[in-house]
Amino acid sequence: MNMEKKKEKLSKFAVVLSQLRKERGISQKRAATDLGISQALLSHYEKGIRECGLDFVIKCSKYYGVTTDYLLGVSESRNGLDTASFGVLGDGEQGKSFSTLAQATKNILDVAAASVTSEQAKHLIYNYYMLTVYRGALTLAKTGLLPTELFKFDYIVGRELVTAAIALQDAKFAFIEDKSRTGMEISQRTALSDLIGEAEEYILENYKLD
Repeated sequence: MNMEKKKEKLSKFAVVLSQLRKERGISQKRAATDLGISQALLSHYEKGIRECGLDFVIKCSKYYGVTTDYLLGVSESRNGLDTASFGVLGDGEQGKSFSTLAQATKNILDVAAASVTSEQAKHLIYNYYMLTVYRGALTLAKTGLLPTELFKFDYIVGRELVTAAIALQDAKFAFIEDKSRTGMEISQRTALSDLIGEAEEYILENYKLD
C-alpha cells in the first residue's frame, strides 16, 4: 500500500470512528475508558493523527457493532450485507422491488448496529430475523422451491409456531427498548420508508380492517 492510499484509509477510519461515537451519544472520555485507552490517544485516532493497530480496530468493531470493513471505509454496509447481490433476481420493476427490500433490510440492521447497546436487545433482534427467514423458507418449501426434508415441521405447524414466536419476540423487545432516535440520516431512510409505505398499502388493499 503506497503512502497516499494509507493516508486515505487512515482518514476514513478516523471519520467513521468519530461518527460512531457521536451516534452512540457518548463522550470521548467514556469511549476511551470502555476501549481501554487514554482519551488523548482516542482523540489522535479520531483526528487521524495516529494510526492504530489491528487489535484496536477489532475491539472498536465489537464495541460499536459494525464490521471492520465498515470501520476502515472498505464497505458502506455496517453489517456486511451486500445488496448488490440482489441484482441477479431480475431487472425492471420486480428487480427494483428486490433492491428496495435488500436496502430496507440493510437500513434496519444498520439502525440496530448504531443504536442498540443492550446485549439482550441484540439477541432479540437476531432471533427475530432468524425466525423471519425461517418463515420465508417455509413458504418457499410450500411452493416447492426448497426441499421439505430441510424442515422438522410441516408447513401448517411450522407457520403457526413461527408466527407465535415472532409475536413473542416483538413483545419482549418492546419491554427493553424504546428509542425514537434512528441513528440514520434521512437520506438513508428512503428504501425503508418506501417499504413501510408499500407494506401498509398492501395491508389496506388486501385485508379488511375492522
